[in-house]
Amino acid sequence: MASAQETLLSKQVSRRKLLGTGAGLTAAMYAGGVMPGGLGKTVMAQDGGTEFHSAWPYLDLGSGGHFNNFVTNGIMNPPNIYGDLMFVPMGLQYWSDWEWLPLLATEWSFSASGAAAAGTPAASPDASPMASPVADGIDTFNVTLREGVMWSDGAAVTTADVVATFDILWLTSNTVWSYIDTVTAVDDLNISFHMSTPSTVVERYIIRRSPLPAAVYGEFASQANALRTGGMDSEAPEFLQLLDQFNAFRPEAPVVNGPYTIDPATITNAQFDMPKNTTSYWADMAKFDKIVNFNGETDTISAVVLSKEIDYATQGFAPATELEFAAQGIRVLRPPTYGGAALLFNFATLPEFADKRVRQALAYAIDRAQVGFVSLAESGVPVNYMAGISDNLVPTWVREDAIAGLNTYALDPAGAEALMIEAGWTKDGTWSKPDGTEAAYELMWPAEFADYSATGANVVEQLNAFGFNVTGRPITFTQIGIDIDMGNFQLAIQGWGSSSNPHPRFSYETAFFVHNTLAINNGGEGMAFPLDQETDVAGMVDLESLTRDSALGMDEGLQLDQVTTIAQVFNELLNIIPLYERFGNNSALEGVRVASWPADDDPILLNSPYADGIPTILILTGLLEPFAG
Repeated sequence: MASAQETLLSKQVSRRKLLGTGAGLTAAMYAGGVMPGGLGKTVMAQDGGTEFHSAWPYLDLGSGGHFNNFVTNGIMNPPNIYGDLMFVPMGLQYWSDWEWLPLLATEWSFSASGAAAAGTPAASPDASPMASPVADGIDTFNVTLREGVMWSDGAAVTTADVVATFDILWLTSNTVWSYIDTVTAVDDLNISFHMSTPSTVVERYIIRRSPLPAAVYGEFASQANALRTGGMDSEAPEFLQLLDQFNAFRPEAPVVNGPYTIDPATITNAQFDMPKNTTSYWADMAKFDKIVNFNGETDTISAVVLSKEIDYATQGFAPATELEFAAQGIRVLRPPTYGGAALLFNFATLPEFADKRVRQALAYAIDRAQVGFVSLAESGVPVNYMAGISDNLVPTWVREDAIAGLNTYALDPAGAEALMIEAGWTKDGTWSKPDGTEAAYELMWPAEFADYSATGANVVEQLNAFGFNVTGRPITFTQIGIDIDMGNFQLAIQGWGSSSNPHPRFSYETAFFVHNTLAINNGGEGMAFPLDQETDVAGMVDLESLTRDSALGMDEGLQLDQVTTIAQVFNELLNIIPLYERFGNNSALEGVRVASWPADDDPILLNSPYADGIPTILILTGLLEPFAG
């Protein structure tokens, strides 16, 4: 199979509940048998036409699901790896080298004010964002739409749809409006975005977006536009009233421009059909006549995958389930997710951890390779650079000389003990804090996540072997984040990194803001880690400013310097301790409905599986083909 990038060049991307499951449910599910949990009779490709079977959770129409694709619980809201096959984004990105696949947009560029006009030459859409213009005065982002793309209601896709989409994004407080202040349709195919806060990340915020139809959302968009241009903000009564009305808006059915749509009549709590939208610009590229999407999280989907009724699933399967995949001949794809599990501390109630030497000691004491393997087998890859971003991003975003100086915290229990003693702790079989009290703690983790549960149990075991007295406490996944934000915890297992945006800023927001400064949204102070810190590597630093500024402006050399500093500071401070990076263990069935998936070394398998979707790109480029039998 040729890579998606080779095809492009020749023709010129919620956290899952990770639950384990047993094998005893599989035997009755072959050859159209009855599926567990009310999934009903399976639909085989030979029942008529070629099919691709996906697995993505949703709420059915009777349980709160709907077709307002801007609002929580909308079915397949874009950005979504299958929603993007209904509402095609302006482009999708290859995370291996930052090249773009132009889709609804054909070209785009940054410019200075006044330069945007119909037919203005744009930078190559294949160019890396690291090659965007950086000249002084750049404050506009220009996009040209593809001509001839139609909505399923027969209307042409134009810049009116883009304007309406971004007006609704303003109403729903989307982050893109932190960077832009106006959206102007130059003509039906050319549009410009004025940046109030110039930043290279605007490119991804806009190009990764899937415009939705003005025919459906235009009335609300016009009212939102009037409020914004009239000076209203999100606290104004008129804004809140319109937002309430919009959140209650429920279109009867999707109006799409992609090669697939949803047939509302087929939606049950178990599955639904996504038939081919034959009027789509991409209809001929998409080789499957229909997608059948199965509902459920890991506990349900594991059994359905093992019955060979699902062609691709990203639910995060338990190691034991992976062994069953191998026994059934089901391939496993392992794309990086650019994040994973980390150990968090409550600095407000545990002042002994304010000494960075203690946190560094724990990084030396914990066998990260063991934690990763216990949690996710081959897909739990121990973090090497300990820079707060994925090891995959470090060579791109951290200067080479700084990479050489990063502490990898290789397993060193003796070195860990020396650091603890240097920090004033004592050990007589077990550790005592500097104040003489026992080092006894409680470690929380989300009970329903199979990988995090294994992580938590293993970290408890390792810390106790090192001399602590740690007790594990599983907490339901819907509550643990609230408890952490409220400060109702001592130690916890939560995520680090960012699976949705490749710019390091978003990983550092996870490290320094999520469950810390942003905990105020849940009424607490979370980890209570101060963001003004004295460091050996960079002196006194303001981590809030460093993080926010790391994506600002058009000078990417300056961004590289800022990210390098943050990486060095994180590596020294370790306010959270990354344990492993979660690589996907995505089931990829071959020889039933799908002919084959890309080779393990194909660059597309460096895409984050929840961002710029692997099957999305393969289907839209015609590279994923039905099994011919």
